[in-house]
Amino acid sequence: MNIYRESLPDNCPPTLAKDVSEARVVYRLVRSNPPTTDDFRSQREEKPNTVFTNVDECLARDLSVYARRSDCDKPLKLPHFRKCLVCKVDLDIGAGRIQQTWQPSHHTWWPLAGFDILQYCSMEPL
Repeated sequence: MNIYRESLPDNCPPTLAKDVSEARVVYRLVRSNPPTTDDFRSQREEKPNTVFTNVDECLARDLSVYARRSDCDKPLKLPHFRKCLVCKVDLDIGAGRIQQTWQPSHHTWWPLAGFDILQYCSMEPL
């Protein structure tokens, strides 16, 4: 049985999410250099009492990442992300489950509790 970083609702991650079964790189927008654990908090962790509209509770407990570095550029222009930086995360077996969502490069990642994300991070130039 997998133990995720935070408590997940039933049927989460969804069956379409796949185990990270080989090394791969993803990119995440962060606010700190170097990144901290606060940069890898789900929406639910950041806003525990918020009632999200049009957001499934499973998706409220994920981390958004991108498969391509270049796909981080568009969100960086949005007001909410203007001061963000790009962090590369080297995923490997044991990183959790991941699913492609929305645009082709956007992925939803549910990290396992035992995967030390910060150990696998490096900052990318803007």
